[in-house]
Amino acid sequence: MPQSKLLPLGHRRVKHATSCCASIVQDVYNAGVNAFRLLTWTVPAALAAAFAGCGEPGPVRIRLNDDVVRPPRSVLVFFPDGLHRARFDELVAAGQLPHITRRFVQGGIRVDRAVDSLPTVTYANCSSLVTGLFPGHHGIPGNVWLDRQSLESCSYMTLDTYRVVNEHLTVPTLYSILGDHFTLNIQLHTYRGVTRSIDGYHTFRRNWILGFHGAVDRSVPDRLPAVAALANREKRWPSVIMTYFPAVDEVGHRFGPNSPQYDQAVRDLDTAVGRMTDAIDRAGLGDRTYYVLVSDHGMPAVEPDRHLDLSKWLEVRRALNCRETPLQGHGRAAFRAALERYDAFLVIGADRMAAIHLRGRQGWDTTPTCAEVASFIESEPHLAELPAVDCVLARDGTDRVRLWSSRGAAAVERSRDGGQVRYRLLVDRGDPLGYAQPAELAAFVQAGWHTSRDWLRATSGSTHPDFVPQTVEMFDSPRAGDVILFAAQGWDFSLSQKAGHGSCLAGDMLIPLHFAGPGLAPGGTIPCGRLVDVAPTLIGLLGDGERLRQYTLDGVDLSGELRAATSAR
Repeated sequence: MPQSKLLPLGHRRVKHATSCCASIVQDVYNAGVNAFRLLTWTVPAALAAAFAGCGEPGPVRIRLNDDVVRPPRSVLVFFPDGLHRARFDELVAAGQLPHITRRFVQGGIRVDRAVDSLPTVTYANCSSLVTGLFPGHHGIPGNVWLDRQSLESCSYMTLDTYRVVNEHLTVPTLYSILGDHFTLNIQLHTYRGVTRSIDGYHTFRRNWILGFHGAVDRSVPDRLPAVAALANREKRWPSVIMTYFPAVDEVGHRFGPNSPQYDQAVRDLDTAVGRMTDAIDRAGLGDRTYYVLVSDHGMPAVEPDRHLDLSKWLEVRRALNCRETPLQGHGRAAFRAALERYDAFLVIGADRMAAIHLRGRQGWDTTPTCAEVASFIESEPHLAELPAVDCVLARDGTDRVRLWSSRGAAAVERSRDGGQVRYRLLVDRGDPLGYAQPAELAAFVQAGWHTSRDWLRATSGSTHPDFVPQTVEMFDSPRAGDVILFAAQGWDFSLSQKAGHGSCLAGDMLIPLHFAGPGLAPGGTIPCGRLVDVAPTLIGLLGDGERLRQYTLDGVDLSGELRAATSAR
């Protein structure tokens, strides 16, 4: 059975360091727990699912008291997890997403080439969405991580741990920057600093365990009356409403982005967009509301025979005893003791990315040298020569990353001279990123140092969009790993998924990003942007761009560029 992004406790995609008997006992225990849950929740969940399927859902009503203050500008964000840009564009072209087409494609502005953050996994990018920072800077480098300094580790991949991300996200968020505003979150697990969160935890948990993923997404518009009730108590309408749709990603993993099931999940999103935006209009709030549609990563298909069990490969070909489960205990000494029997800590990120933390020569209190890491990568067989691997990265000092692929090798460097941060790609051999064509891109690379935004503009249409600046920023975190592997096209590092994400290729990196609302030209476009631009742009659209001067963000405020865009008509 394909892996669920959020699994009940005990059902993790890990290699257990236990005996076979202990594993069987754990499986029996988990089966008993889930059987009890099924008996407890099947009847109400089945009834809810039955009623949900009875025709088109009705309109949503927002009833606000006369004393509720309507802010001059507000934002409603639609955030589907794993909305694959290529398939999304195909469904729009086929006329299957009428509400999204009306509100966003015809009625709003499209960012032609929008990219997410490396690594292209959910918790890293959800955190980038609400902070405007790359994963190397906000502290959440993936769905699972090991902190090499403290030896603490964590997984957000269970129903009992997925909201722990808010304890680890310690940097300012969109919500804390707008601390005097009324902000509200519906269902997104990453919400630190928000005024109110309606996550519907018990209903969400029940539906997710029973596999009613579509019901989770379809329920989002039905939370608007609860939003209105909160607004009546607060006596003000929210400035920001964030909504999250996880089923698109889950269905994509299980069935692939070209499946009827995936198309239905995206159509459910379209219905939700229509129900919620129509409700906003009926409440008289439409002329002051900006709408945003954005995802956290792509969902490229994985070929049936292109699964590399990386944990097993490292055990057989590199003689490594890898741990993949979070460490038990408290404090560095306890974590170190738990790691002593292992040669490496392996993180598989959404199946198309892997981070390997290697034990140092003197144990886990030390890290391997850059030369030792390079030797590990280049030993026969070379990691970059595996068919499943697009490229391999390793830190080579504070501002330098080494890159290997089957097509060549290079180094990425960062310079901070004079307060301006710039980057360059030094090719050792070959064409590791496919930047030798077209000629304009080759000349850009050969020219040397460029700013982060220049690299985004130059490479956003390539097979490795925005790769150069983001790789260096990714390794700023002590949780990044000593070695990073990105999967090749059509491959992953799991055993059974129909699709995945996490890699650095365009299918993983490119995301839909649309803005609509007052003063934005219908049918307009801007050339490129990043997921980390969304938070500062929302603040700019609300008219509070001056607040951004107090913060150092990786994202930029695109609101001026959006307002200057002209209609395609």
